Amino acid sequence: MATRTTTRLGTRPPASAAPSRVRLPRWRINFLLLFAVILVGRIFLRLGELQVVRHEELSTKARGEIEQEIALLPTRGLITDHAGNVLAMDVERESLWVVPAHINQERATRLAITLSALIGKEPQSILVALGDTRFYWLPIARWLEPEVAAQIEALNEPGLRLIHEPRRIYPQNSFAAQLIGAVNHNGDGISGIEGFFNPQLEGVAGSIEGEFGPGQQLIAIAESRTVSPRNGINIQTTIDPLIQYVIEHELKEAVERHNADGGSIIVMDPRTGAIRGMASWPPFDPNRYTEYPEEVYARNPAISNLYEPGSTFKMVTVAAGLQSRSFTADTLVNDTGVIFRYDQMLRNWNAGANGMLDSAGVLYYSSNVGAIQLNELTGPENFYRSLDAFGFGRATGIELGGEEVGLVHGPGSPFYNDLSFLINAYGQSISVTPLQMVQAAAAIANDGVMMKPYIIERTCDYEGENCTDTNPVIAGEPVEPGVAWTVRRMMVKSANHYAPVVWGPRIGNWSDQWLVPGYEIGAKTGTSSIPLPGGGYDPSYTIGSVLGFAPAEDAHFAVLVKIDRPKDDIWGVGTAIPVFYNVMKELLQYERIPPDPALFSPGQR
Repeated sequence: MATRTTTRLGTRPPASAAPSRVRLPRWRINFLLLFAVILVGRIFLRLGELQVVRHEELSTKARGEIEQEIALLPTRGLITDHAGNVLAMDVERESLWVVPAHINQERATRLAITLSALIGKEPQSILVALGDTRFYWLPIARWLEPEVAAQIEALNEPGLRLIHEPRRIYPQNSFAAQLIGAVNHNGDGISGIEGFFNPQLEGVAGSIEGEFGPGQQLIAIAESRTVSPRNGINIQTTIDPLIQYVIEHELKEAVERHNADGGSIIVMDPRTGAIRGMASWPPFDPNRYTEYPEEVYARNPAISNLYEPGSTFKMVTVAAGLQSRSFTADTLVNDTGVIFRYDQMLRNWNAGANGMLDSAGVLYYSSNVGAIQLNELTGPENFYRSLDAFGFGRATGIELGGEEVGLVHGPGSPFYNDLSFLINAYGQSISVTPLQMVQAAAAIANDGVMMKPYIIERTCDYEGENCTDTNPVIAGEPVEPGVAWTVRRMMVKSANHYAPVVWGPRIGNWSDQWLVPGYEIGAKTGTSSIPLPGGGYDPSYTIGSVLGFAPAEDAHFAVLVKIDRPKDDIWGVGTAIPVFYNVMKELLQYERIPPDPALFSPGQR
């Protein structure tokens, strides 16, 4: 079939229509050009402001982003006992921090629950930290156990950071805690040796100055400067681990057996002043010091608690009179049991009379009336001069914080009076520390030479080099050797007088005998009255103590046993003497001092 066409013959088909030209008004073109010029000008102005006007400011900020100074923390020094056993040390632990900006908030709740199960904190508190974008990073938990840190690292969460930091630990827990002290969560020593030697133990921080990239990584190709930290010193104490164990064990047993409020035991070497053991009750664990009252972890009762020493002070009274030549060992006084001075009745513990006594008898019977009369012969000037020579009323200078100086009101003091002078003779109206009493007894044991107590045996740098040993220091010579020997002989008789407290129930013999068979022990007991805040003394409770040394000649130990407020023994003597006996027996055996076969009473073998 043919295809029909509608085009007429003799004509050309129409061509395609040409596009029409768009014509913009010239004002619009000029406006666009002007806008472009203004925009480019603005850009150049901004560049000029940033690169010229604010060049220094922005350069400083830029450098601050990458150029940093990172502190390098030193390691705190070790504290060890005399045998080298570690009592305090730093260990590396990882602490958990969070960078909230890097946390996926949709998964934050689930992450908080997971972390709660690992670190033992409430999920809600963790969730708050995860979402607190006001801070770059926040702490979640400090000093994680290694296995917990490994589990957190396995979570592979970009917003969690594990940061190494040292933690102070005490491997022996409460052992010698009052001596060692504690370190708070900021790394500062707050008591004991930790507090007294805090600057030396903590060392000096170092630093790295350089350019750091993400994750605090040092840019290796950039210039950097490192100042190495100087670790703290290591301290070796004079504490003998066995002696410390013995006195802590005996003190614990006595306090619990007699339901006492507390107590202290000190063992000192009279020849050097070295403290070989010092324990107080109640104890604490410095690993968990925040769980205890501040007065427990921040004070060492052996140097910080004042008390009236009672009859243990009579050895000082006798020594003062003999040294000043106010009386001799043969001088007699009449113990009538009760005397009146300045309208006051003064009496023995039982008001019983002992008749004519010399100074040895005053110590033997613990006669208050006899001590008063001896003090009257000595006189205030000689008496208080002797107390000063023995170190009462001032600190011993031991390397521990919080040491008290005591209270001695001699002539010239606003609190002095003639009555207080008389009762000072038997240890009332005068306050001392347990360490002061041990120092005084040690001077008598050491032929009148009083040594300064010390607790630090050696210090070394952290690498164990550049060590410095402590040299014993003579603190004074309060009495002559002859006077010291005379008082020692008196104290041996006194110790034997109280031996039946230990041996009577064992062998049925209640007469004088050797307190520690095979050895001469010098000792004096004391029952200390406890002053009340409003005046007077506590009628219900006392402090029982025994102060002495062994062996009596060439003494290796001066020992004080002090038991506070025993509930079943108003006089305290029956409480403290068995403890003193147990401690002395262990010390003499430990020191391998051979017993004398002649120093055994019948039945003691």
